[in-house]
Amino acid sequence: MGNLGLLIEIIALLAGGIAIFFYLNAIMKDDEQSNKIGNIAFISQTLLATLASVILVYALATSYFKMEYVAQYTDRALPFIYKISAFWAGQAGSLLFWGWLITIAGLIELSRNKKFSNKYRSSIMLVITITSSFFFLITSFVSNPFKELDFIPADGLGMNPLLQNPGMLYHPPTLYIGYVVYTLPFAYAVASLVTKDYSSKWLKYSRMWNMIAWIFLTIGIVLGAQWAYVELGWGGYWAWDPVENASLLPWLTGTALLHSAIMYERINRLKLWTYMLALITFELCIFSTFLTRSGVIDSVHSFGKSPLGIFFIWFIILTTIAFLILLFTTKKSLKEDENFYLLSREGLFFITNWLFVALMLVILFGTTLPIISEIFSSSKSSVNISYYNRVSTPFFIALLFLAGICPLIPYKKASIVNVIKKVWLSGILSIVVGIILYLLGYNKIIPLILFIVTTFAFFAIVIQVINNLKNAGLSALIKNRRFYGSMIIHLGLCMIAFGVIGSAFYKTSTDEVIKENSDIIFNEYRLHVKDLRFEKVKNYISAFVPVKVYKNEKYIVTMKPERRFYKNNENAYAEVAIYTTPLGDLYLILASYDKNEGIVGIQAIYHPLVVWIWIGCFVMVLGGIYSLSHRTENG
Repeated sequence: MGNLGLLIEIIALLAGGIAIFFYLNAIMKDDEQSNKIGNIAFISQTLLATLASVILVYALATSYFKMEYVAQYTDRALPFIYKISAFWAGQAGSLLFWGWLITIAGLIELSRNKKFSNKYRSSIMLVITITSSFFFLITSFVSNPFKELDFIPADGLGMNPLLQNPGMLYHPPTLYIGYVVYTLPFAYAVASLVTKDYSSKWLKYSRMWNMIAWIFLTIGIVLGAQWAYVELGWGGYWAWDPVENASLLPWLTGTALLHSAIMYERINRLKLWTYMLALITFELCIFSTFLTRSGVIDSVHSFGKSPLGIFFIWFIILTTIAFLILLFTTKKSLKEDENFYLLSREGLFFITNWLFVALMLVILFGTTLPIISEIFSSSKSSVNISYYNRVSTPFFIALLFLAGICPLIPYKKASIVNVIKKVWLSGILSIVVGIILYLLGYNKIIPLILFIVTTFAFFAIVIQVINNLKNAGLSALIKNRRFYGSMIIHLGLCMIAFGVIGSAFYKTSTDEVIKENSDIIFNEYRLHVKDLRFEKVKNYISAFVPVKVYKNEKYIVTMKPERRFYKNNENAYAEVAIYTTPLGDLYLILASYDKNEGIVGIQAIYHPLVVWIWIGCFVMVLGGIYSLSHRTENG
């Protein structure tokens, strides 16, 4: 089975090579027949990639342990759904998954780009095929998921217990889809340069892909944070881990690309900048994959050391050079009107874009410092969490402020007087909220500033929407879904900001070691900790403690923090218990226990407003979908 899978992969790679040859010929000679042959070869690659993926999933589902990948990431006791998710749990499988996804995206694109010129279509498909073939190259010859062992093990090693969580079913796929789909806007940018069509057509037609990529990357990042929150048992959701940062980097530039594209489409501004953002976002998606899978960084998420790094680096270098040659040989054609005012919508959008890119660069520096320092010295240097918190806070304050003010500013040029007229009410309301919070005891300077700025942005957006609807009527919600979708996204961002500020700066906790059937007093809660119990589940043993929660002596809920012991693993893995309300989460961890002594260690944490992070993500995604539903004649 493994040899068959590898053979199919190699044939898929060859099909990609044939497609690349004919797409290049179609571009250079403007030959329609070459484009058709390239399409046939690409469709063949897609079918072969799908067949290879089916073989790997079948091997995982049927516990075919002669295949090394199956033996490494599954065992007989592993629940079936996690056997399937092992497809993307390991290095080789996840790379095949990446390659298969890009062929599926390419197949969809192939069905919708028939209205373009031959050279335009061929340029788009060339970029997609080069990217998919790169992944089939490394899965065929560097990190092969179909490699077979010389013997058949009686059982596999099993999946990492941290991955045996529902998050494994949706977090990696959504993240990968986000990474993969950002290939399409980049491909459209290449097509625009190859055909010397510098109109905004490439942005209008790729807008669907741009938005889909952003939506899935947003979902993937927040679901990853939620997974860490419920699974790792440390009481947090974001630790500035290198792999967490790796997914955030293309999200920042992808968000900048969305804003820049609006300027390009509406007033023919920020053209060179928009092309560069398409390149940077694509390369950061590849770079993020490299960081996770090459083993060059230490992370709870990353895979082991491998020779993959050099392949990714060369791919990034070569594709970047090729794009820059295309871009700068046509730079004169991208000249813009020199009249440019910072106090205008395009001016503030430009500042916003620079803030996104600057934030990306400071996070990139901190993330890659261990790699850079090891290259130029004999030791690894690194930064700690305080570095990220310190350098990112000013950027977040500025971005939140601009999220509220940008939609209020007209294009071309605005006057300070008119801006003040539009924001004075939001400013007063945010200051009033700040004073109330201060009087209630929330007097830490940084979170207070963040709360005031976020409140300003929230009210500015709400007031702007209300005024617009008063003037244009409710029908504007349907006619201008793109604008109102972006307003919903900004409101969701404010909700996330409220959740982050509350949970990061006002978290409280206690650690208690007590006798069974005793009480812990924590904030407004009385926690009645009952006796320790054990339960055998399919592939683990659970040690848990029922904890009855009372607030003002009124019974609320029984929570069950636990520790799990998995087969082939001596470590105990915490499974937290969470009680969620709109104002905050009560979060319990079974930290330790001694059954003989009847002693239990409980860590209790209260996270104010944390649920608004997840709600805010949901609202942002709804806004993205609503904005995407606004289809123009040009896409």
